[in-house]
Amino acid sequence: MPDRTARDTTVLVLGAGINGAALARELLLSGVNVVLVDAGDIACGTTAWSTRLVHGGLRYLEYGEVGLVRESLAERDRLVRLAPHLVRPLEFYLPMRTRWGGLASAAARLLGCESLAKRWRSPGGRGSLAVALGLTLYDALSVGSRWPRHRAVRPGATGLPAVDLRAFPRAATYADAQMLFPERFTVELCVDARRIAAARGTSFALLTHASCARLGDGGLRLHRADRGTDRSTESARELRPAAVINATGAWVDRTLAELLPGDGRPLIGGTKGSHLVCESPALRQALGDRGVYAEADDGRPVFVLPFGPELVLVGTTDIPFHGDPATARADDDEIAYLLAAVARLFPAIAPDRGAVVQHYCGVRPLPAASGSAPASVTRRHMLVRHAEAPLPTWSIVGGKLTTCRSLAEQAARGVLAAFGLPVQGSSRERPLPGSLSAEARAACVAETAAVVRAAGVAAGRAERVAERVVDLFGSRAPEACRAPAALPGDVPPLVADTDLPTAAVGFCVREEWATSLDDLVERRLMLAFAPRLSRATLTGLAVELVRLGMLPAGQAEAEVHRCAAGLHERFGKTVA
Repeated sequence: MPDRTARDTTVLVLGAGINGAALARELLLSGVNVVLVDAGDIACGTTAWSTRLVHGGLRYLEYGEVGLVRESLAERDRLVRLAPHLVRPLEFYLPMRTRWGGLASAAARLLGCESLAKRWRSPGGRGSLAVALGLTLYDALSVGSRWPRHRAVRPGATGLPAVDLRAFPRAATYADAQMLFPERFTVELCVDARRIAAARGTSFALLTHASCARLGDGGLRLHRADRGTDRSTESARELRPAAVINATGAWVDRTLAELLPGDGRPLIGGTKGSHLVCESPALRQALGDRGVYAEADDGRPVFVLPFGPELVLVGTTDIPFHGDPATARADDDEIAYLLAAVARLFPAIAPDRGAVVQHYCGVRPLPAASGSAPASVTRRHMLVRHAEAPLPTWSIVGGKLTTCRSLAEQAARGVLAAFGLPVQGSSRERPLPGSLSAEARAACVAETAAVVRAAGVAAGRAERVAERVVDLFGSRAPEACRAPAALPGDVPPLVADTDLPTAAVGFCVREEWATSLDDLVERRLMLAFAPRLSRATLTGLAVELVRLGMLPAGQAEAEVHRCAAGLHERFGKTVA
């Protein structure tokens, strides 16, 4: 390759999910110019459909994935330190039926004999001895961590989840972490990428709702529809990047088919994972501040997790999926399967179908592995070079929330090496823009409350509003609540039926690339998970988008209807 410098190198990253955004950020730290493109919005695909955990992967040990577990545990600790406002420790409770179960099947898995492992699976699931061995190794692999070690506990003790004692007379606890809103995490990766580019004098462009087409001369055409107050407009630009990185997750093969027609080798062997969001006060109280990690009847791991102060998240399934990942939906059988798993744990308070206020489903971008059971397919990530491409092209296969940063670091190193460029920076100790320690949180809440009071929010409500905004934006919360100019007198200080300042809508548009009602509801303000999301809320947001010039006048009502219909179709969520 000809000699080049980082400043004259532009890399096109396709896919603004958590891996694509982390990779763009990592490349910018080494002085490379980056164009990040997504056919939808930031974090609108695979990232949004995860179980929202940052964990080492306890069950990966059964498949001999020791290196992956070690890497994941190190990244778990790092993300909690660098993004404490979005990634928080969560203790897990593991209920068990027996003492000896699971040893034979675990040994078979370690030897790569999945069929034998299934045949030897204990009817009572993994017993306390097998779990203790796994947790001991898990602790040992958490090198240098100050996290609490696992411990055997007495079921029914005060403060522990109220799992059925007769069915599960043994239990243990261990610590991992939860990323409640990976959508917000990914947005902050992009915000930080923009800051890095500004500080280094390089270029970062993020195009959402854009398509990428191959040109005959080896270049690419980026096409985007822009919506404004007067009419929709379309813009296109041609780009000849030094390299293309396909980070489109479950869509990797479909993206390749457009960029490199004729290469039919599949890289992705995705599996469908469905989750339930339940509103069950009794179950939420029974969990307390802990998650439950158990087994369904078929041995598949199931999580029952606190999801904010009111809701419970249950997941997940693992079913081979073929087709467009955008069409994956939780079906009735999966919903029944997950509810049955919860009922085994909490028979007296098991939620019924009516408690499922919404569900979601996505396709894991696992490596293609013909004939392998879904659970046995590696969760490692890989950077695959396409030697036949007219310009240097790579695809990212696999990956998970926990390892997004290390994946980006490894991929950036590989791409830079291909151009003979040095690694000039790393995100290993770089906090996210909203990073906020527990000690600093109280001061940030107080400052934010003062800002919203000045905007006209009643004093008795201001602190609740501030808490909500700090949960979303971290240390950026005061800025998110300040409008660049006084809001018109007919604009309410809060979005209808929420504890969110109207000024935050403009902040998401100006600072976080939000362009549509879906962007706000599902990936900026996280209202898609509000238990009682109302049509008045959607209308208030749409009216503000019109005022900000992001939605044509006269289309607010149609946009609200479209958004509500989409939430029902994809989430099973009814907006009243």
